[in-house]
Amino acid sequence: MAAPKRQVPGVPTQTGTGLVEKATSVVQSFAPINKIHQHLCAFHFYADDMTRQVEAHHFCAHQNEEMRQCLIFDSPAPDARLIGIEYIISENLFLTLPDAEKRLWHTHEYEVKSGVLFMPGAPGQVQRQDLEKVSKTYGKTIHFWQVDKGDNLPLGLPQVMMALTRDGQLEESLAKGKTTPLTLLHFFIF
Repeated sequence: MAAPKRQVPGVPTQTGTGLVEKATSVVQSFAPINKIHQHLCAFHFYADDMTRQVEAHHFCAHQNEEMRQCLIFDSPAPDARLIGIEYIISENLFLTLPDAEKRLWHTHEYEVKSGVLFMPGAPGQVQRQDLEKVSKTYGKTIHFWQVDKGDNLPLGLPQVMMALTRDGQLEESLAKGKTTPLTLLHFFIF
């Protein structure tokens, strides 16, 4: 069960800092971040402890047709905490990986087919088109902030995360109200 969100320690952002941020946003390039074009929501569990599960909001950019890279936040809110990253690759690229490396990756097939991986707010047709591609991909996910423990800062070692692969794995408290956008949609995809 997810711990309640805690305030990040530190002095609130000052007006002067806000002005500098505004000025730099006008003169600096944010090309990698500006490539982000997609919001996916899914649920991850710690590779060494399936009982520790977290909601993960992915903000993704394509490197090409066979690879995406995603920043993962604990929510879609403006004050969301950056908790990890995920690399998403095609099955073709996955099959080229050494066997020892493959153990660090997870398939997205079940997540998409079950509806627990979805695109919040996106129209059904857009979701169907892209999620059909996503269902045939693999992800390597690292979380740096163990938000389920209630930590105020990203403490401890980075953690390899995995994805759900069958019915009954998702904690009920996380599932409430989250899977409804796709409960019927996935029947139209597959």
